[in-house]
Amino acid sequence: MAATEAASRADLMDISIFGQDREMPVFDELRAHDPVHWNAPSPLGPGFWALTKYADVKSAASDNIRLSSAGGTQILDRKVEGKLASLHNMDDPEHAQLRKIAVPHLRALRVQQWQDAIDEAVKYLLDDVASRAGEFDMVHTVSAKLPMLVLSRVLGVPAADAPRMVDWTNRLTSSDPADEVDQAALASARDEVMAYFEKLTELRRREPTTDLISVLANGKKDGRPLTWEELAAYYILLVAAGNETARHAVSGGTMLLHRHPETWQRLVADQSLLPSAVEEILRWVTPVAAMRRTALEPLRIGDKDIAAGDKVVLWFSAANRDPEVFEAPHEFRIDRTPNEHLTFGWGIHFCLGAHLARAEIRTFFGEVLRRGIRFEVMGDPTRVQHNIFRGWTQLPVRVGKA
Repeated sequence: MAATEAASRADLMDISIFGQDREMPVFDELRAHDPVHWNAPSPLGPGFWALTKYADVKSAASDNIRLSSAGGTQILDRKVEGKLASLHNMDDPEHAQLRKIAVPHLRALRVQQWQDAIDEAVKYLLDDVASRAGEFDMVHTVSAKLPMLVLSRVLGVPAADAPRMVDWTNRLTSSDPADEVDQAALASARDEVMAYFEKLTELRRREPTTDLISVLANGKKDGRPLTWEELAAYYILLVAAGNETARHAVSGGTMLLHRHPETWQRLVADQSLLPSAVEEILRWVTPVAAMRRTALEPLRIGDKDIAAGDKVVLWFSAANRDPEVFEAPHEFRIDRTPNEHLTFGWGIHFCLGAHLARAEIRTFFGEVLRRGIRFEVMGDPTRVQHNIFRGWTQLPVRVGKA
């Protein structure tokens, strides 16, 4: 089959491509031969346009006038917050009004003030695994817990309830978009999150502190307090989205540094490379692989005419491997410069928690280096069965010497 024909028939709703870690060759074909690809309708839902080139993805992420998020940002007509409207699934000006309430609390300078909480979480987790003599699952034991331990502190959730946050986020970010059991678990988790945070909101309105729940519970939009529906959607988004990037980057970074022992030794010898190594891990993993938009009017992308109402999916994971932007894009280079990846998105929907995620990943690998240890992968990792999230559900490891 000719390359152009193979690209035109690619089906990005075939979840096995992602679960079996085969999507990058598919994206390479599409980028080279059909970069604005019409993905035909499937039993799961209608067709959509798939953007795989860096320039197209970045341009589309910047075009919030013609490409809307309000219809949903997952490929399927499904929202983690259910019928509620959250920042992800919202356009300006409403999006900007709600976003600006939390932004000051998550700026780089404010994240520095949360460094003690990040340090504490990392040390707690590494102390725990140091006591383990044999093999354990990195995802369950470390990667899934780190962002939730930190986010619990940032939100103001009592430490005793942090394990509940891990459970909620596992269920909110369901593994298989076609699995109805997962969808039931999602709905159940959503109800539990709303019930829990409704009580916490009432408490913070009576007795505000400096945490993010207090900021949101007492925040205002158009001069009025946020409604419960607005707050509930915010909380669900923070619990779900506050987990994915750091969780999968820690797992993926561990796997990459095991596969490239010479790179790990470079970091041991020169820890000034750590910030650029974190950026390369983020580029290579791209935990949130894609986001959807809906065309509000006819437009042209590349050589394709997009009709009003068409779905357009921005594949950040494909853009981050574009050879027109990244030299040898499939190589893992911890000194890659420049590295203008799109892992946190672009434009008005740039990830709220980018500074926090970077700090968590950097602190984790920095403390591993400081302790003179490393994680040795002991078996095959298991990929998340999803085409939106790029990560791992299992990664068997043991602790070894650096």
